[in-house]
Amino acid sequence: MTKKLHELLETIVTTDSHEYLWEQLVAYAKDMGAAQLHTWFGQTNEDLTCFTTIPERGKHAFIELNTIGYDYLTSHALTGNGPLLYGRDKDLDNPLLCDKAKKLLQSSTSECNYGSSITMPSFHNNKRIGGITVCFPETVSQLNDVPTDKILELLLASCTAHERLYTLTSQDPASSALTPRQKECLTGLADGLSSQDIADKIGISLHTVKMHIDSAKERLGATTRIQAVAKALTAGLISIS
Repeated sequence: MTKKLHELLETIVTTDSHEYLWEQLVAYAKDMGAAQLHTWFGQTNEDLTCFTTIPERGKHAFIELNTIGYDYLTSHALTGNGPLLYGRDKDLDNPLLCDKAKKLLQSSTSECNYGSSITMPSFHNNKRIGGITVCFPETVSQLNDVPTDKILELLLASCTAHERLYTLTSQDPASSALTPRQKECLTGLADGLSSQDIADKIGISLHTVKMHIDSAKERLGATTRIQAVAKALTAGLISIS
């Protein structure tokens, strides 16, 4: 984990100001090369809260026209509920995108001048509540030349911010408790360690590490490792070393 990411995550999990949190996240994302950033959540498409780097158009497109909602991504066997990479140089008939998402993709990539996006749906108590989208100036094919660590850091920061923003603007209870081993494993992931690195560090098998991570994901209602770390950080279940 870079020093800059470490400082940002500390800010995200400790600040009580959603305006300041969003301001710091946007500055970090822009510095990391992101073109645009959006996060949204709600229990229905009628009560969405949206944070976006294009506020006026974002409000119009995300909420007033209802072109994007808490159920923006449709379920699909290929990815389940995991992250989806798409862009203007890919087929707009992608079955993972609902009709409203396709419409938004067609307009936003041209109007907002970005080439690709990674969108991750988010969940609370196993119910889809929204998502996070990080947009890049590069097209999908060009993203192959962007270091994977850079993209993962952006996704971790964005997911953690999303979880904290949801906590700050809602009255839902905190996430479930984790076991000590689950906390150790998620802390290792937050520090940028691989599953094998974690296994070597705490002296358990690789299989056991994966088991603890999967169990933590289930307890937290997360569908990816990044979301599990983000939820644990914002709930104060793990800390940044």
